[in-house]
Amino acid sequence: MRTEQSKAYRQGKASDTKLTTYAADTALSKIESELFQYRQAGVHFEGEPKSTAKVTSVHIEATPQKATITECLDTSGWKALQGSKNVTSPNQVRRYIVSGSVRTIGRQWKVVDYDVDKEHAC
Repeated sequence: MRTEQSKAYRQGKASDTKLTTYAADTALSKIESELFQYRQAGVHFEGEPKSTAKVTSVHIEATPQKATITECLDTSGWKALQGSKNVTSPNQVRRYIVSGSVRTIGRQWKVVDYDVDKEHAC
């Protein structure tokens, strides 16, 4: 999901990405809402965030199957641009924890929600 999300943020829209292959429900709504806000502000992104993720719980016996993922997201190589001007906040936390909920939809695992925790660096 993170790769397709980065692609969407670089181009300012989710079309021409495979975002819906990997994200659904609240997660997809959050991304689409952020994309809309960035488009309104004339902001797009350059670079790529780095992600280190691990599965912290899994419930294979559930229907649908569910899992929780804890991710360290490093955005130090990801810049917000308005035109060619870097508008990335200099005080912004650049490495932080993201907790994600994933579940199966049909036979595909998708991220259905995530919470960003910028209070805890990683």
